[in-house]
Amino acid sequence: MTDQELLELLQGTYFDNIDTGHPELAIHAFTEDVEWIHTQVWEHDGHDRSTIDTLSGTDQVFALLQGRVPEMQTIQIEHKVRKALCDGESGAFRAEVVGPGGPDKAFIGWVELRGGKISKYVVYPER
Repeated sequence: MTDQELLELLQGTYFDNIDTGHPELAIHAFTEDVEWIHTQVWEHDGHDRSTIDTLSGTDQVFALLQGRVPEMQTIQIEHKVRKALCDGESGAFRAEVVGPGGPDKAFIGWVELRGGKISKYVVYPER
C-alpha cells in the first residue's frame, strides 16, 4: 500500500462514511479481527479525553460507531486526513476533527495493514 492508498482508505472508506452517517460502510476499512484503540479527540456528549475505547473485531467497532455517528452528525464534526505515510505493512497519519463548535482538533494515528485493510488502528489527540 502506498501513502496515497492509505490516505484514500482512511479518508474515503473510513472517515467519509462516518461523516455521512454510514458506519456500516466505514467498517470496510478494517479486517474482521481489527484491533481498534481510540482515545477521544473531540469532547462531546459525555465523551472526554479520558475515554479510551479498546475494541476487537468489526462487530465491536460497528456497535460503537452506530451510537457515536449520530452524535457526531448532530454536532456537525468532520474528519480530515492531512497526511499519511505508509511502508506497505504499516503507516502513520495526521488528521483533524473539524467542527463549528470550536477550534479544529488534531490527532495522530498508527495503523497496521493486512490484505489491503487495517488490522490495527490506534488514535490519540495530538495535544
